[in-house]
Amino acid sequence: MAEDNRRVKSVSDARSIYNRLITDNELRSSTFAQVRNQLEGGRPKDPSTQAAAGADWECNVNFGDAQASRDRTLIPYWKMINDVPHKANFIIDTHATQQEKWQIAYAEAYDDFVDDWNDDYFQQFMRMCSNYVNFGPGVVQFDNPETARYKSINATRMLFPKNTQMSLDQWECVALVRDVSVSELYGHIRDKNTEKRSAYAGWNVQAIKQAIMDNLGGGSTPDYRDYTRYQDALVNNDIATTTPYSPIAVVYLYVKGWDGKVMCRAFTPSGGEDDFLYEDDEVADSFRQIFGAHWYDTGTDGMIHSIKGFGIKNYFYSMLQNRMKSRLVDSATFSLGVNFQYEAANEPTETPPVENYGAFTVFPSGLRQLAIYPQLQQATGVLAMLESNSSENNSQYRTNNEQIANSDTATQAKILAAVQGQVSVATAAIFLSQYSETIAEQVRRLRKKGNRDDDAKNFQRRLKERGVPDEVIFDTQIRVRTGANAGSANPALRAQNFQEGLQLMNMPGVNGRWFLEGFIADKYGSNALNKALIPVGQDSEPVQRRQAIMENVDFGQGVPLMVAQSDAHFEHMEEHMKPISGIVQQYKQQGQITPEQAVSLTIGMEHSGQHMTYLQQDETQKDKFNLLVPTFRLLQSTVRGILVGMQNQQNAAQQGGPTPGGKSPIIAMNG
Repeated sequence: MAEDNRRVKSVSDARSIYNRLITDNELRSSTFAQVRNQLEGGRPKDPSTQAAAGADWECNVNFGDAQASRDRTLIPYWKMINDVPHKANFIIDTHATQQEKWQIAYAEAYDDFVDDWNDDYFQQFMRMCSNYVNFGPGVVQFDNPETARYKSINATRMLFPKNTQMSLDQWECVALVRDVSVSELYGHIRDKNTEKRSAYAGWNVQAIKQAIMDNLGGGSTPDYRDYTRYQDALVNNDIATTTPYSPIAVVYLYVKGWDGKVMCRAFTPSGGEDDFLYEDDEVADSFRQIFGAHWYDTGTDGMIHSIKGFGIKNYFYSMLQNRMKSRLVDSATFSLGVNFQYEAANEPTETPPVENYGAFTVFPSGLRQLAIYPQLQQATGVLAMLESNSSENNSQYRTNNEQIANSDTATQAKILAAVQGQVSVATAAIFLSQYSETIAEQVRRLRKKGNRDDDAKNFQRRLKERGVPDEVIFDTQIRVRTGANAGSANPALRAQNFQEGLQLMNMPGVNGRWFLEGFIADKYGSNALNKALIPVGQDSEPVQRRQAIMENVDFGQGVPLMVAQSDAHFEHMEEHMKPISGIVQQYKQQGQITPEQAVSLTIGMEHSGQHMTYLQQDETQKDKFNLLVPTFRLLQSTVRGILVGMQNQQNAAQQGGPTPGGKSPIIAMNG
């Protein structure tokens, strides 16, 4: 890259940009710290302020409403994305007959990639969703140009300039602040060979050594403007502790160059080190190749600083709920107390003694007990109103049991679930469309030709094993979407939709297995699919296959049977073609078959032709039809030749000589 294309030329320039970003994000950082405090059990009032005012006797408790509401909102995201038959859906831009087969191969290979990722996938995905729900931005980062495994970024450590737009294409600059351990930095310089590799990758070996020495003895001091760092210290109980091995704060500054490519600079935010720890002038062609961004809403005019997550939106509600419940507890405490009033005529001149004898207490004369009846109904009514209002505004839903219990009929419960699901469907659609872009970037990396990453090698190998050609693996345009859909966001709606879908399984033109897979994945989890369902083509639909085998016996006895639209046509065809192929092989070896076998061939091929007609008309079964049609056409032609030859032999025997060209009505077959 030319020198005049570098927008950040020195550590001094980089620190100036970083300080401006800290200032731009100061209010945002304060909001994040308050929300975190509420979610992590912070009390509604400052205990020290209460004690100073002599009010430390008042109830001051975080009742956990904020965390409970957040968890009810957060947890369904995992189920929505992962408890589906396939985690990603692929559309290959081709007219090849094997299109459907290749698309399934891609979906299965991506599922295998996620399985290889294993526990870390769960952690990274849920951390991203937690940031997304709590604060609004849920951002992930790809560490290097080849890996498809992302890492979740702490939203409180990602700094944007003011007025930055949601679209990654409009980003100009972003900073990530990481607490890097000394051992991680030392890993770049532990020996001469490592130093050479690190220097080649863009690390400044001498700057790393200097940074370690500068921070030895206590690590770096948190920036006083970054409130979230103090919240970290409070949560981790290390506000006043330090060690010689404390992490070092490192800023990773990503800036779009004049040519549109993204450069990266890593440096310490303060200290005597005046060289970059890391430099790369072309870390990626665009921000989309580094980050996957998911936004809880669109904010004001799409500006990132105005985007608020569920935790922020719910903050003031939960604060008010905690204070109201604390006051309610205080009122109940008063109602349980024993209260007295001095009688005017007998008011003592000094404090009367109160005598206590175990379970008995003796009060002197001159005191009258007061009966206090606190007004709790108003407070409980306000709490109920707050809970209802919070639920409506933040897409919280009651359980199915509560829905049914509060409705006259089960139908009303379904209607209620559908109405309540409208908001969640819209919210889910926003998330899914954004997460689809993250999956698309993962797939781009996994498909990259020559990628040396193990995940990419395994992904490409699995596609080849499933019969996907190289041009479809590396070159063909592919559109990627999540395997989930927005309608699966609400648990009540999801269960209702799959139950209704199961009733459509036997209708013509409907892919019943798709509904069955969705129902099992939702009910028992996606990992249950391989155990609950027999794979297609490997003895699938055993009941239908047994029926087809019994039909084969009827064909041999000369009994023709009609094909029902609800039949599993693919499985029937596989079973019907087995005895037909056996008879054909016998004819090729012996040159003859019995009249009973000829009748079985005639009826069997006529019956199979009807199955093929139904398969051809069903768009959802196109891949299966294309798989069967070559074998069926070959069998059809061979059987026709066998029957014509047998008819000619019979005519010749009856007339005393050969009669070529004879045609028998028994060979009229569909297909």
